[in-house]
Formats: sequence, C-alpha cells, structure tokens
Amino acid sequence: MEDYQIMYDVVIIGGGPCGLATGLALQEKRISYVIIEKEAIVNSIVNCPLDMRFYSTSDRLEIGNIPFLSQEVRPTRTELLKYYRLVTERQAINIKCHQKVEHVSKDEDSYTVYTVDRMGTNSSYQTRMIVIATGIFDHPKRIGVEGENLDKVMHYYKEGHSFHGQDVTVVGGKNSAVEAAIDLYRNGARVTLVHRGDTVYKGIKPSLLLDIRNFVEKEKIKFYPDSSVEEINETNVCIQTPDGPVTIPNDYVFSLIGYQPDTTMLQNMGITIDSQTLVPTFNPDTYETNVTNVFLAGVVTGGITNRVYIEDGRFHGLKIAAEVEQRRNRQALKSS
Repeated sequence: MEDYQIMYDVVIIGGGPCGLATGLALQEKRISYVIIEKEAIVNSIVNCPLDMRFYSTSDRLEIGNIPFLSQEVRPTRTELLKYYRLVTERQAINIKCHQKVEHVSKDEDSYTVYTVDRMGTNSSYQTRMIVIATGIFDHPKRIGVEGENLDKVMHYYKEGHSFHGQDVTVVGGKNSAVEAAIDLYRNGARVTLVHRGDTVYKGIKPSLLLDIRNFVEKEKIKFYPDSSVEEINETNVCIQTPDGPVTIPNDYVFSLIGYQPDTTMLQNMGITIDSQTLVPTFNPDTYETNVTNVFLAGVVTGGITNRVYIEDGRFHGLKIAAEVEQRRNRQALKSS
C-alpha cells in the first residue's frame, strides 16, 4: 500500500462543484487539503445529456469568485465542464481523480482515508478533518420491478441519435425525463412517457413546457399519467394505468425518476441519517456533523428533499473553511 506521510488539515471526499469550491475556500486560507474523486472532476455534470443547457445562470454556478462567462445567460454542459476544468487547472486545486474511497478509519485525533484506483493501487491519506461532498447523482432511484436490471434499462440520458426508430419508454415526470422524451422524439424514436403523477406540465423548465404539451396533445409522445411500470422484459413493458394494465412494445427504457445519496459511508462513520428524508445530521452554521471534525458540503446535505443545488452548496465551503481556520488557530495558541 502506498502511504502518504503528509498530514492534511482536510480531506474532501467528492470532486464535484461543491467539493471544488470547498477546496478553493480552504486554499485561500492556506489550509492544507486534498480532494479525492472516484471518477472525473464534476462527474455529475459529465453524466448530463450532451446538449443540455442548464436552467441556472452562469453567475450562479461560479466557484471561488472566478467569473464564468457563457455564450448565453444559461450555460451548456460543454461550457460548464470547460469552466470547472480551467478553474481546477489555473487555481492548482489539489485533487486526486479516479480514486475510490474504500473506507475511513478513526485514530485518536485524526482520520485515515483509504482509496483504490482503477488499476487496483491502494493509497491512504491522513487528515485531521474530513469534508464529505459526494453529491447524490451517482445513485439513481430504483423502480423496484422485475426486469429493471436488464441491460436495456438506463438511468442516465446522453443523446437520442442511437435510438432512432426504436420503441423507448421514459419513466419520470421531472425535467430530466421530459427533456429526454422530447430529445428522443426529435431523434426519431417512438416515445412513451410514464409518470405516476397526473401531469408533467408543472414544475418543469419553461423552455420544455411548450414542446412537451404540444407533443403529448398531438400524441407524438404517448403519455400515461397516474401510471407505473409493473414489469420490464426484453421486448415489452407492462404499465399499470387508471384504465387497467397495458403492455407496449419496448426496445429501451430510461428510468429517470431521480437520485438519492449513498448513505453507507456516512453511516459507517457514525453520522446519523433521517430515515425518511436521508438528510444527515449537521450544524447549519458550520456544516459539521454529529461526528467531530467531519463536515458535509453540497447537495448531500439535502438528502432526497431536492432542496440543495450547486447554487447553494458552492457556499458551504466558506463556512467550513472559516470553522477549520478557527480550530487551527486555537490549536496553535495551545501549542505556543
């Protein structure tokens, strides 16, 4: 095992926008840190549709007071990836990508974070404090039906070209599902949209509303409201509708019903979690959890409530950095 002898002040687990913002806040105060990311930087954005344009304006996605100028007010996925990549490079953010955290051990006054990379190489990082900024988008919610594990069932949508001429069922009623259904139709797929709610016209981006209403009302996209998928097999999808069960031909399924945090690591570290909302216990003034010297940053603080986004989570690191600085100064006084 490769053993990093340096003792960091903070190890940040998760290299999304909020993890990067926390690193920048610590860096500004000359607090030593390293970010551990299991895949690429801002991997949740990597998994967004290729042609996606974000609803948030570019200024609300900035981190570290570094301006983000996009061609239009609302940036594209490509523009946002480029921005975070350039910030990482130019600010020399200390991040280790493609290293998965295997477990965390607690010593008397420090922690050791153990990781493994894609080649199977093990590493460890010693730290006084930990910030968990793992987000939620790596863990899609499950429908919980037979056939959900088939290869044709996907939980992320990239682009529609590959599905031209195919029977595609989209499950969900929020922005991601509606946007996928529209794009699939425009790329020549035969699209069915299934939603347990009575409408998909509420709470979605205004830019999607006109199209989805037009396509549904003209039956270019077949919509089953107040319905749920009951079974998926290689050739069909069985849907329970208000008028009874319906079986439709199917080649692919996009289950886009949302995401939730993986609370395993948090619980293993002793962080208490609300069983209904999956919101972890933390101090809103410092973002410290019920476990001493373990903090949270970003959307993981919201559990499954969908109340925390990049726009809010990017500021969590400022409070964490201020608290870490105070503790470091107090420790320095004790040692002097």
